[in-house]
Amino acid sequence: MYPLQMQGVFLWRRVMLLKILSENFYSTYANCTELLKKENRPYACLTLEVDGLLFAIPFRHHIRHPYAFHTIGEAGIDFTKAVVISNPDYLSADAPTIDSKEFAILKRNENKIRYDFSKYIRQYKRAMKHRDNPRNASILKYSSLQYFEDFL
Repeated sequence: MYPLQMQGVFLWRRVMLLKILSENFYSTYANCTELLKKENRPYACLTLEVDGLLFAIPFRHHIRHPYAFHTIGEAGIDFTKAVVISNPDYLSADAPTIDSKEFAILKRNENKIRYDFSKYIRQYKRAMKHRDNPRNASILKYSSLQYFEDFL
């Protein structure tokens, strides 16, 4: 494995980490309505490197669409709300905590998560190329990736 260096921050490729998005991230993308934001507490995210890009995929409850990895019930990580981390300042130094059962499920399914998320990224990229196709409307409209297409 090779380290992915971002201005002095080392993140090991192929390793999923729990992170929180920083205030700097939210101020940079303040007008992006599809990004998940909570006033009183931040979203915990799972970071994952795919195709040389670092993504943060948020944990959510009540996920009722197929573009996710479910851990317990309708809870899990929501691929549609993933964001590209293009600046190390977009990740907070604070470490989130999640339920130990949920964490064990994530670790046990790391390869599946990586495969499924890569598949979602490929599907989003195909949708970008065929914006006029009505079947692509919802993935393009509701995905947070719409704000990061220049990176894809």
